[in-house]
Amino acid sequence: MNIHTLPDAIQREREALLKDAIDMLEVQGNHDLAVQDLAGYNEPEELNIPVLNVHMRPDICASNQNNDGMVLGVVEVSTDLGEESCGRRWLAFSTWADSHNSRMHVFVHPEDVRRATEIAQYWHVDPDSIVPVKRTH
Repeated sequence: MNIHTLPDAIQREREALLKDAIDMLEVQGNHDLAVQDLAGYNEPEELNIPVLNVHMRPDICASNQNNDGMVLGVVEVSTDLGEESCGRRWLAFSTWADSHNSRMHVFVHPEDVRRATEIAQYWHVDPDSIVPVKRTH
């Protein structure tokens, strides 16, 4: 996703969700965060997605407190949940995480949890990967 092509309101909402997700991950003891399209952070590395054999970049990549794999994060504002590509993207990152002793989280606002869970189930992504993030920014 290229944040520079989003309308201003959606871009601000996405940046706020990114910041809130980062805060949550840091409180949980995650470190070495790389964040896509957010000033002050390095960009996450592209990952080679198995089966599809394509390179994709998660929105957030972090090391966890136990150093036993990475945490991949994608943020989905309400408008993104209407795009078919979001479920495919989740499945791709979930597949990568499963084969690399890592975890994938989909960060959404609390009011979008039900909708995101339905999308996850449709795409055979673990519904437990949906993480509600309270708005603070």
